[in-house]
Formats: sequence, C-alpha cells, structure tokens
Amino acid sequence: MTDPISFPDLPRSELDRSIEELIARANEVKQSQGRLRALLRATQAVVEDIDLSIVLRRIVEAAVELVDAEYGALGVIAPDGHGLEAFIHVGMDEDAVDRIGHLPEGHGLLGAVIATPQSIRLEHIRSDPRSSGLPAGHPQMDGFLGVPIRVRGAVYGNLYLTNPRRGGFSDEDEQLVRALAATAASAIDHARVLVEARTRERWMTSSAEIAVALADTDIDRAYATLADELIGRSDSQLLTILVPGHHPGTVHVAAARGEGSDALAGADIPAAITLATDVLTSGASVIAPPVHTGAARDADPFAITRGEATGPAIYIALTDGTTVWGVLVTARAPGQPGFTPTDLEVGIDLGERISVALALARARADQQRVVVLEDRGRIARDLHDHVIQDLFGTGLELQSLAPTLAGSDRTRLDEAVTRIDRVIAQIRKIVFALTPPADSKLATVRHRVLDISADASKALPSPVNVSFAGPVDLFVTGALADEVTAVVRELLSNVVKHSGAADVEVTLTVDATDIRVDVNDDGIGIPPDPHRSGLANLTARAASLNGAMDVTSSANGTRIRWHVPLADDESESQ
Repeated sequence: MTDPISFPDLPRSELDRSIEELIARANEVKQSQGRLRALLRATQAVVEDIDLSIVLRRIVEAAVELVDAEYGALGVIAPDGHGLEAFIHVGMDEDAVDRIGHLPEGHGLLGAVIATPQSIRLEHIRSDPRSSGLPAGHPQMDGFLGVPIRVRGAVYGNLYLTNPRRGGFSDEDEQLVRALAATAASAIDHARVLVEARTRERWMTSSAEIAVALADTDIDRAYATLADELIGRSDSQLLTILVPGHHPGTVHVAAARGEGSDALAGADIPAAITLATDVLTSGASVIAPPVHTGAARDADPFAITRGEATGPAIYIALTDGTTVWGVLVTARAPGQPGFTPTDLEVGIDLGERISVALALARARADQQRVVVLEDRGRIARDLHDHVIQDLFGTGLELQSLAPTLAGSDRTRLDEAVTRIDRVIAQIRKIVFALTPPADSKLATVRHRVLDISADASKALPSPVNVSFAGPVDLFVTGALADEVTAVVRELLSNVVKHSGAADVEVTLTVDATDIRVDVNDDGIGIPPDPHRSGLANLTARAASLNGAMDVTSSANGTRIRWHVPLADDESESQ
C-alpha cells in the first residue's frame, strides 16, 4: 500500500505566508490604483471648468471625496496675508451655517496653516494646543488635515479636511491631498489669468463707451451719467463719486447708485471717517479688504456693512494729471469676493480715461458758455444803447406834454411816465444780469446769486425770480459773499430736490442792520421728520456769524429767512 503524500510542516508554513503576502500586496496595489484613479477623477473635475468660483468649490468637493472626509473647506488668504478673504465649505448644511453665525476668519488651527505654511495632520483636533475650539452650534470635528495651495510660489489658500470616515488621516491621504493641491494651484492660476484677461478686455471696451457717453452729456449731468454707466457695467452693489466738500473738512457725494445710495446722494460727509480723504490727498488708489468684525458705526460710509461684517471696496483717484478732483468708490457686500490688483490696475486706467473725458466735456461747456456770454453781452448793449434810450426819450416827450393837460388826463400821463420808469429800471436789472464780470474771481455777489438761480431754474417749471434790495455789492464781499452764495445754493438745491415747487423767489437784502436771504416756494412743504442735515448746517452757519435762520413751512409752501447782523467794523472798513 502506497503511503499518502505529505509536505513537511516548515516549508508549508513559509508558503502560506508567502501567499498571504502576495495577496496583501495585491490588495495594496489594487487600493493604490483605486486611489490614483480617484486622484485622476478629482484632477479632471478640478481642471474642466474655467470659472474661478466653480473651480474653488470643485477643489473642495474633490478633496473630500478623495480621502473620504465628512467636512472640507478651502480658505482663500486675504491679500495682506492676515486671515481669510473667502471660505468655501462642503458638508455643512445651511442650518449649521446659520447657527454658527459667521464663517471662520483664520484663527486657531486654520491660522496655523496660514502662518506655517506647511501641511498639518492631526488625529485629534482638541489635543493640539493651537486649536482655539469650536463656536456654539458648530458640528463636532476630530481628525484634521490642512494642506497649503501655492500659486506661483505664493500661498493662495489652504485646504482643510476633517472627520475622516476611515478612522484617521494617513500619510497616503496627506500625499494625495498635496498632489491635488498642486493640480488645484495650476487650475486656480489658469482661471485667474482668464479672469484678469476678461476683466481688462471688458473694461477697455467700457472705458471707450463711457468716454463717448460723457462727451455727449451736459456737464451738469456728467456725474449722474458716469454713475449710471458704471453701476450697470460693474459687479459692485454700491458706487459713489466723491468730490471735495462745499465746507472745509467734508467730502461731497456728487452721485451715488446702488444699495443705500438714497441716503448718500448729495450729502456732505465728514472727511475724517472715510478712506476717500486719503485718496483725495495723496492721489494713490487703494483697495479696502473686507472686515469681518467691527461696529457698523466705525465702518466707512461708502462701504457696505451688514451686522458686524463690512464688504470689500476699492477707491480710485480721479485726476487730471495735476490735481485729484474726485474719488470713485465701488463696494461689494460682505461675503462677495474682494478686489484684486488687476481690478485696481483697471480702475486706475478707467479713472484716467474718465478724467480726460470730463476735461473735454468741461472745455466744450466753457466754450459754449463763452458764446452765451458774448451773446448776452451783445443783447445787454442793444438794450442799453437802444431800448432804454428810446424809452427814456419817450418818457421825456410825454413829460413835456404835462403842462398842457389837466385833471384826469394829467393823472393818466403821470402814470404812463411812472410805468416807463419801472420798465427802464427792470431793463437795467436785466442788463446788469446779462453783463458778464470782467473776471470770474471778482464776480459780485449779485452775479453769483443770479448764476446759481439760473442753474436751479433749469430743473424748475419756471425761472427763479431774483431780486436785490440795498447796497448788496458794497457790503456782501469776501468771505461773507462766499457764505451768502453757499446759503442760496443749498436752499435752492433743497427746493429743486424735495419741494415740487412751480414758483420760487430769492431775495437778498442789505439794510442798516442786517443781511437777509429769503427763499420762498409754493411746494409741498417740509415733511415732519426730514433728513435735516442741510438745514442744520445752514443754521450753524448763521449762528457762527451771530445770526439765525427762520423756517415757516406748510402744505402750501415754505418760507426760509437766513439773516446775520451787518458788522460795524465791516461797514466802517468799507
């Protein structure tokens, strides 16, 4: 009988181990191939779109899928290198986001990855001394992997992954995410280059179109036209155009469009509370990054603030090459992307083009004004040399007939002569108004008030009726003339904007004791709770000169008297 075949125990044990090792190696190879295929899929998902916002979200989604994490995020580092400008997250539902209140700002472990910047892998977040804890309502997180994304040698942002479903992040997980970060850097760079190219192309076209629009616009409407053109072409939620204020220490909002613009339009804002003042002074355009915490009262009035967050803004100097005549401010809401150096570069170019277009518009307006002044001068000479002389001669001829008449005929003749005298006086006033001063810097207060009234009349159903009483040009000069014209301008501006009046009267009176400005209109009156900053400012002006302002208003119209005493020393000096 043949003995059964058998194998020695020792060789058989070694064979079993070899087979087990081969199987284990095969499983590792299979798993590695699967993870490499997952990396390839993630890479393809990241690079197949060119919209930067979509690219950033796909990077996070791909990283979460690649290492099987519950939560993932990509924090975009702010331009100044401190904190996060944007935070794109995956895995957290909207209820959780609402409970947290605001997105991370780059402190604790997130800030550690920014500061290092190297990969950080932890088995337990709470065990690391750099962890600052989680805010109330935040989902629990344990394992952590943070990997920087470098674009052209600079850290653009960081990938953050938490709660691995397989128990902990491995060295292989870290290597895979670092490989994905390298691919993501290339995709981000490509998307940014395309965004910059499209931004430049779009604004080059827009600049040319805006310049044409300004060239065809009346200079008095130029700011409004510019604001309308820009807000429709930009992706900002608030746009303002600022110029030096009417009063020292202020900036004036020449035009505003977008969110909250109604409260800003036409206002004089204290210069100390806005970054625009520095731009007006230095001529250097700047970007203001978003601020995630801070009181709304401390925020720049030309940025958009919601709660404790202030959105990004960009301040563009508007210069004619020698002086900065204004500032263009565009602002985005909190949570919107910040402005980039490309935006700043494009904005500076746009500001230069706008300044050239406005300079041409002003030159054209000045040319037209010269033509009008010459025509007005010719009309004034004709009225003085012909019409007045004819009326004066007619009056003398009628007076010569007076001795031959009696009774009612004499009375009627005297009344006719009186009417002729009134017509002559009215024509002389018209001649005075039509005659341009030899030098605009030496323009009398009469001319200045008449010019302001003429400008206001363009927006009213009928011209403003202006009258003067007393030696106005003799006593209202210098700084006092500046005050009076500023008062007239502000009061007429209020009438045009708010009253709905058809008839408006302006009277400037100088008597033995007072200088008075009276503005009366037949509009709807001042509402019970108006925004009274303008009237309050005029009251303060009068008080600073030991005067006052009286306001009487009803549904049938408004009467405002601004009056200051005529200083003895001033009258004596005259």
